[in-house]
Amino acid sequence: MRSPARSARPRFVLVLAALLIVSTGTACGPDLGRQNFPRTTVTASAAADGPITDEAVSFATLRTIDPCALLGSQALADLGTVRAGSQDPSALGECSVDLTDAGGKDLSLHLQFDDITLTNGSTPGAVGGLPLLVNGPDGNSCTATAVTSYTPGYGISVRVGYDGGDPCRAAQSGLQVVVQRLHDNPAKLPQPSGSLVAVDFCAIVDEGLVTNVLGRGSKSSVYGLHGCTWSGGLATAYLDYDIRLVPDARDGAAPVDLGGGVTGYQKLETGAGRQCTIDWLHRATGDGKGEVVSFKYDNFHDDAGNDDACGKAATVVKGLLPALPGA
Repeated sequence: MRSPARSARPRFVLVLAALLIVSTGTACGPDLGRQNFPRTTVTASAAADGPITDEAVSFATLRTIDPCALLGSQALADLGTVRAGSQDPSALGECSVDLTDAGGKDLSLHLQFDDITLTNGSTPGAVGGLPLLVNGPDGNSCTATAVTSYTPGYGISVRVGYDGGDPCRAAQSGLQVVVQRLHDNPAKLPQPSGSLVAVDFCAIVDEGLVTNVLGRGSKSSVYGLHGCTWSGGLATAYLDYDIRLVPDARDGAAPVDLGGGVTGYQKLETGAGRQCTIDWLHRATGDGKGEVVSFKYDNFHDDAGNDDACGKAATVVKGLLPALPGA
């Protein structure tokens, strides 16, 4: 997940963890005595070398796909019966679901479209033509990931928790279903007028503005499906959005006028360097939630004591606002 930019929501906290790269044939070793769902075939051929160019799993495509629509009862029938009402779209590009297998045992499945991965060269297995990584088993859990980008390293992951069953085989089986359905006209997220769902934040921010604020040498990079990060200058910046509670003056945040009738809420942190985060509501979605955008300016240097972190963050945000779709 991505601590600086996503401090406003749990999914912003991501830890880069090296994944155990194994072939599908030896990833977990099927234990037929513990397996309570029909065995499915997971592609064991090696993935093609070179850049990944599959449009069905590109950042632009995945931004618009409804992950929960991929985890229906019929699609996951080989794993078990999906419990009614268990689907949980915990964040954009993520969905969790609970199942009961044929033997009455419970398992949980969590799908994430933009899991961070670390890979070293080619992988020995593939799923749907994409390089396959398997991390586990770790107790009763296992994660299978289809790599969708090497630089930066991202993948579609399925994490399974399975008491009394084989979590790695279940994770690979679930991942195969997901990848297959992504190539078969998957359902898309609603995109009401002004929605940010399909926006590429790296493409809409003026690079000259970023250079003036962050310093020369700043380079942009995708930051999950719905964000962008800039590094290499005097400071680092993170921009992202999600569906979450409408920001206000909670937790010490102070209101700031961003122009055009938009009020943001900024919070300065000075524990290590100077960091300022500004959150603002782009479009309300109901129930006290909405499409909320977050920008963080992070000067982590020891001599950052006199840096106007919030002033610089506000400069970028005010320059960005006119480029966003009208809410």
